[in-house]
Amino acid sequence: MSATPSSPPLVPTTRLLTQDFFPGDHSTSHGCPHLKPFKKNGEILSNYQILARYSLHYKHRHALGILPVKDKKRSRNNEDNPPNGKQAPQLPTPSCLTCETPLGRIQACLHCVYVGCWKSEHSQQHSHDKGHTFSMEISRCGLYCNQCKDFVYDRDFEGIHNSEIIRSSEIISMVQEPGQKRQRYTKWHAGNKEAAAIKAGTRLQVCQGLRGLRNMGSTCFMNVILQCFIHNPLLRSYFLSDQHSSKRCEVKSDCMGCEMDQLFSQFYSGVKIPYGPCSFLHTMWMSSSDLAGYAQQDAHEFFISALNQIHAKSPSAKMHHCNCVIHKTFAGELQSDVTCHTCENVTSAFDPILDISLDLRPTKRSKSGVNKVRGASDERNDGPNSLADCLDRYTHKEKLGTNEYYCSVCRKTGQEASKQLSIKIIPPVLSFQLKRFEHSMGASKIETKIKFPAQLDMTQYTTSARKLKKSKQDASQKLNGGASSENGSPITPSSTSSSSSPNNAPVEPIPTYVYNLFAVINHQGKMDTGHYTAFAKHRGEWFSLDDHKVSLATQKDVLESKAYMLFYVKQTLDYDFANASKD
Repeated sequence: MSATPSSPPLVPTTRLLTQDFFPGDHSTSHGCPHLKPFKKNGEILSNYQILARYSLHYKHRHALGILPVKDKKRSRNNEDNPPNGKQAPQLPTPSCLTCETPLGRIQACLHCVYVGCWKSEHSQQHSHDKGHTFSMEISRCGLYCNQCKDFVYDRDFEGIHNSEIIRSSEIISMVQEPGQKRQRYTKWHAGNKEAAAIKAGTRLQVCQGLRGLRNMGSTCFMNVILQCFIHNPLLRSYFLSDQHSSKRCEVKSDCMGCEMDQLFSQFYSGVKIPYGPCSFLHTMWMSSSDLAGYAQQDAHEFFISALNQIHAKSPSAKMHHCNCVIHKTFAGELQSDVTCHTCENVTSAFDPILDISLDLRPTKRSKSGVNKVRGASDERNDGPNSLADCLDRYTHKEKLGTNEYYCSVCRKTGQEASKQLSIKIIPPVLSFQLKRFEHSMGASKIETKIKFPAQLDMTQYTTSARKLKKSKQDASQKLNGGASSENGSPITPSSTSSSSSPNNAPVEPIPTYVYNLFAVINHQGKMDTGHYTAFAKHRGEWFSLDDHKVSLATQKDVLESKAYMLFYVKQTLDYDFANASKD
């Protein structure tokens, strides 16, 4: 396992970008006037960093293999000890020093070693008696001012908290995936030349990036996809940093990369009136004849076609290991494992993906759908209805038919075998299509509501997590001396229930596999005559996007919608050092 990331110095090292580029008094950017005298010697910042590190380690103690001190007796059990037999490190449970309660809001004083509870007012009493102004809520690392009687925001404390989150994520990745090699994150500060160049070429502008799109005749399917492109953080960074310029492009005509560049220029021009993407539509017609015309199209088909066309006209486009912006953003890889039940031989195949299409219910259908009328809605509920349930079905082990598999080891056809999918390479941006439109037994639309989260953990569906879980199971069985079931056969994951075996517990979340929702596409109405709308996140706020109409929305509105497509972006991005010089 790689060495633990070195601890940053426990002194205030945070510099504000505004101080790099625009020197002066920025006290208004700090939420509390009482902080200034305490920050001069740096002691309160150092104490906050120590407590924030403790808070994050305690929060992720299971992923880090840390046991609370109060659970010392449990560490004697095999399920709490690591497979190598070493005792897990321990961490004290945060509790009030006066009443010893570990429940509720626990505050740690930033001036001394006192820890008190909020509910019984022991923390407030300590601050009043000792004259100590600031404390930190351990569960959320919130900074509390006893004079303001409120939680306050400060950029220096926020910077320390963010740096500790990054450090904690790196440690968890090393513990959970010891074989993975990742580059260390290093914070960038502008030097004198960089600061001068940025200051000279930068001007403050009003908030941009929000703009409606005109419907040019049943083009709502295109408008929602373009809005999702605009609010995609990786595409936005690529095109706004002038990495594909329509003025310097060598492609003479029908370049989708140039159309994307012009689209971002229009959205960030400061103009607020709705924009009509006529040029984008015309270029798509010329590139994809199947989408030409004013008939209603499927938004997912347009999405895939647009990705392919942007990739095809990219200067760095290749058939394999492509470094174009589309593959850097959306490309992943599926691993399909077929296991022979006779000899346990595993055959793996790999398939590239740009998105994941999920069935909304189990494969088995009832006979009641035979006489469905084209365009009718189907609200039948045949299974669990959440994104996690759909992903579970997508990656669930399925038994193959008698003549579907030939084992190269047994050299026989008709061997019993099972197949299971997992995600070997997970992309920075995950796009999900919820397959609401059926064409098998008379076309119909599935109106079932699918629950989806604002934050999605994909750890359980990755190949590396499956391997990690299997290695832990094998090590645990080896530690127990090869335990067997009642009939004498070795215990396997399938022979024990998930509720009775600790080995079947889900793998702890790995920070690099946690995603945040940033866009949702909805479809209202019947299959052929419906209308597409979208939700997108901009500067931390959700907005409803209905062609030319742009209005503020809430996260509740987003999560309660009947989604057709979902877009998630990684919460922690891996920096690609190998290709950084090529961009």
